[in-house]
Amino acid sequence: MSGSPPPKAGFRVGLVSTMLRAYSWSLCRRVALAGAGTGLCLSSLAQQRAQAVPAPPPAKPKSVHDLSISMSAEIEEQFMVWLPDYLKKLLELPGLNGAKIMRPKQPAAAAADKPVVVFVLGGPGAGKGTQCAKIVEEYGYAHLSAGDLLRAERKSGSDKGQMIDEYIREGKIVPVEVTIRLLMDAIAADGGKRYLIDGFPRNADNLAGWHRVVGDSLQTAGVLLYDCPEDVMEARLLERGKSSGRSDDNIESIRKRFTTFIKESMPVLQYFEQLALVNKIDGTRPVDEVWPDSQAVIAGYERKFAPAPPVATVRVAVFASDEPHTPDVAARVAADAAKRWGDGVVTVEGAELGVASSLKAFDLEALRAFD
Repeated sequence: MSGSPPPKAGFRVGLVSTMLRAYSWSLCRRVALAGAGTGLCLSSLAQQRAQAVPAPPPAKPKSVHDLSISMSAEIEEQFMVWLPDYLKKLLELPGLNGAKIMRPKQPAAAAADKPVVVFVLGGPGAGKGTQCAKIVEEYGYAHLSAGDLLRAERKSGSDKGQMIDEYIREGKIVPVEVTIRLLMDAIAADGGKRYLIDGFPRNADNLAGWHRVVGDSLQTAGVLLYDCPEDVMEARLLERGKSSGRSDDNIESIRKRFTTFIKESMPVLQYFEQLALVNKIDGTRPVDEVWPDSQAVIAGYERKFAPAPPVATVRVAVFASDEPHTPDVAARVAADAAKRWGDGVVTVEGAELGVASSLKAFDLEALRAFD
């Protein structure tokens, strides 16, 4: 067959290369002519695109409603069943985002569990022992006398008793820690809740030792002080000495005891008076006239230290956004609890706290716990 031969492959490649160079030259020429204007057009295009994407809305202020809810122990179990379902419905209200229910991991030891101590002071013959006996009979208090405990331990023949005997025979004062340990052992052995400690603390050393050894393991209700003039006490002790058999119920010992009481016990009384713990009772009157005053003081102690009915407490934190229709959470929960459980059965106290900032561990955005 006749005709022109087909073009070679090298010719075709060269043609395409020439066309591309021409196009590139034309494009470069246009860019050169446009100059800086091209950059401005590209910048304007970027700005238009940025304006087309809406900026994220500003974060709404957040708050936490911190609630403390108390109820009687009798309804605690039922209340804790009711509370989660109630909160789920509450969170449907505008602005409320979530809630946490919190309970103490370990309940604190109640102060009411500690035994209560009443110190009974007064000069010798002021009537302390007589009034203590009536308090024991009427109110069930245990009556402890530091002197009686020392005498009993001395006679027991124990190692501690022998040590006490040696101190007394040598004319030395028995260390206050020994006396206080005897009192503490007697309280532990009795296992009760109310104690009259007769004739103690007698001096500043006794008082300092009491604070040092006992600390806050016991509660001090106050001091019963039976006030009586010396001449009345002296007459009573001399009359008692006719039948008591006590070696110190004689005129010489009695007067030494008066002097010791005034000199050493008054600083102790002044200390307790500064704490408003002294209840002074006129001991010059007959026993039946003194007794109503003793009753009134003990009744006041009982009101103060009577164990309160058991109460359960739960804490609730409600997380909210500050929106116009966000409710007063504490008031709302209190009203709804009153409808369900009755007025006064459930107590709700609360405070609204504004969230100043939220911190996340390692800045991990995946942690949503505080959002």
